[in-house]
This record gives sequence, structure tokens and C-alpha cells, in this order.
Amino acid sequence: MDSDARYRGVSLSDSKPSARITVNDDLTDRWYVGASATSAEVGATGDSAVQWLGYAGWTKPIGDGRHLEVGIDASHFAGVSGYDFVEGYVGLLAERWSTRVYFAPDYWGRHVRVAYAELDARVPVSARGRLFGHVGALLPLGGAHGDANRPRGDVTLGVGATLGRWDLRLAWVAASADGPYPAVYSGHREAVVAGVSLSF
Repeated sequence: MDSDARYRGVSLSDSKPSARITVNDDLTDRWYVGASATSAEVGATGDSAVQWLGYAGWTKPIGDGRHLEVGIDASHFAGVSGYDFVEGYVGLLAERWSTRVYFAPDYWGRHVRVAYAELDARVPVSARGRLFGHVGALLPLGGAHGDANRPRGDVTLGVGATLGRWDLRLAWVAASADGPYPAVYSGHREAVVAGVSLSF
């Protein structure tokens, strides 16, 4: 559960609380799969939907505790499937940081090609606590017009704690204006987001 469902810095819940269920599994020491369901509001009219996200990937050790990653993810919005899209990604994973580049040929079903690059970092501060951060850039590659043809950036800074099976998070999240969909020009471009999750 999050107080605001933010996707690449943009609220997909009209700045309201949103629930999420996630299931994932490491099939082998290299292959993984997963899926999640999140309540969301999409489009200019704020259509309510459930975002189903499925993903699968492969990793390979390349030394010094680092792994090369290749994967694919797909989003389906129940009831408003015109926003469905698929992405492929490549990444480099380390113990305390990871970086990925995604490519979507039809981002959010808007006939816009985009690339998204991100860097995530996490720093343990105690046996249970951590600091984490994220910076991302969404770049239109073709098909976008007007304000949607501009790059969009987002950033996250937060703290987290693990208490048994519970994980608690508090983060500041912000995104720049304009850029490819899902730019919400009338929405809040920054927010403090609280989250809690339970693992089984």
C-alpha cells in the first residue's frame, strides 16, 4: 500500500492511496518472472483501472559482484486497454546500485517511441534501515508532438526500514513538466509518499 501510486514520478492514483499485490519468483540462478496488480487512474478523464504488470528477465554474473540483465515487461489496464504497452530493457546490477535502459515502441498506447534510463542506489544505515534514491529520464524518440516531445525527468529520495516481514518506506518523489505520456500537467509534480508492504 502506498499513499500515492507514482510511476516514473507521475501519480497514477490522483495523489490518493493505492494498493498493490506482487508475486515473483527466481526460476533459476539466472531467470526470474513476476507480476503485480495496482489500482490506478489513467487518461485525461481519470479512468479507474487495475494495472496488471508482468515481467521476465535473465541475469548473468560478469565479475566483482555485478550482473548483466536483459528483460521485458508488459502493462495491461483492465477496462481501458488502449493504454497497454510493452517494454524491453537491459541493465547492470550491483549490490548497492543498479542501472537500466528501457525501450517502448508504443508508450502507453499513444504511438510514441520512448527510451527511459534510470539509476537506483541504496545504502544500509543499520541492520534494518536504509537510504535509497532514484533518478530517471524519459526521452521521446519519435511520434510525439508539442509538449509530449520534450524529455521528462524524475527523482526519488527516501528512507526505509525492514521489521520482520514488514517493509516501511517514506520518500520524496518529483517529476519535471511536459514529456511523453503519462504526463499529468494539472497534477502535483512532487509529493511525499509513504508505503508499507508485507512479504510472505
